[in-house]
Amino acid sequence: MQPADDNRRDACGILRTHSSAGWLEMGIMILRVGVALMMLAHGWPKLQLLLDARGGEWMDPLGWGASISLGMCVLAEFFCSLAILIGVLTRVAALVLVINFGVALFVYGQSSSWSVNELPSLYLICFITLLCTGAGSYSVDHLLVRWFCSGKREDTPPLGKIF
Repeated sequence: MQPADDNRRDACGILRTHSSAGWLEMGIMILRVGVALMMLAHGWPKLQLLLDARGGEWMDPLGWGASISLGMCVLAEFFCSLAILIGVLTRVAALVLVINFGVALFVYGQSSSWSVNELPSLYLICFITLLCTGAGSYSVDHLLVRWFCSGKREDTPPLGKIF
């Protein structure tokens, strides 16, 4: 029996209805936007600390210097969160954040109690999930992939059609 036109099989051969695929994409977008906004709230004060040239006040878990550690943390928690928020280079940004929270959890927080490690663990799980799934259909990444795969590169990019 042939599946209906609005049903598709995914890469594993599992039949996905159009509505379940839509909910999946919506869930990925909610996770991506939600975790990025929460992470921006953590990255903004660190960016201000870096801009105020107070990097020496930061911790140095890897022995690279406090200012470099703060700069890498700002890159991850502020700039990579912005990329994830809009859905551009999501897997690359998620990988940087997985490394950031891996260090926070397994190097810096190694001797801490579970109550201290719970939040970094939760962020780590969210960013590993985004590393595996990518940004989803509601993202700049998806628009760029569609544009590059369409073979019509001489046309205006998809963002030109939106604005």
